[in-house]
Amino acid sequence: MSTPLRDVRRLRAAIRVLERELALDLRSQTSCCGVTTAQCHLLLEIDRRGPATGGELALALSLDKSTLSRTLDGLAEARLVAREPHPEDGRAQRVTLTAAGREAVERIDLACDGDYRALLDGVAPGHRQRLVAAAEELAEAMRQARQARGGDRRGKLRKAAR
Repeated sequence: MSTPLRDVRRLRAAIRVLERELALDLRSQTSCCGVTTAQCHLLLEIDRRGPATGGELALALSLDKSTLSRTLDGLAEARLVAREPHPEDGRAQRVTLTAAGREAVERIDLACDGDYRALLDGVAPGHRQRLVAAAEELAEAMRQARQARGGDRRGKLRKAAR
């Protein structure tokens, strides 16, 4: 059974609003430590996974190598990340957070956690877990749809990660 058009259009409208609100939120949340949204995502990914190669990070964030490299360059100039030779692959570099990078991640987490706690506090207690689960499910469905459309550069990025 196909999804009714009215539901499709309600979802589209809701996502447009979410897109605008998220863009505005991300700018305000990352301004606390002077990084761009792209740099914020990269810092949080390095924090989540630990030391990683540029290729691994590009794959995780669906970025091409040149975009990732420019973003890493800015973070390295700000001394938020360090690049070091990979211990097992002489051709690769491993990216790690510096002490300043860990502090930036803490500031971002504090700002975001507070904002998102306030957001969830505005949702009826019985709906909070469902909202979080629905957001996770929607994000995964969007990722899969993008891949199915061929809008995913992961094939190229997997080669870069090697």
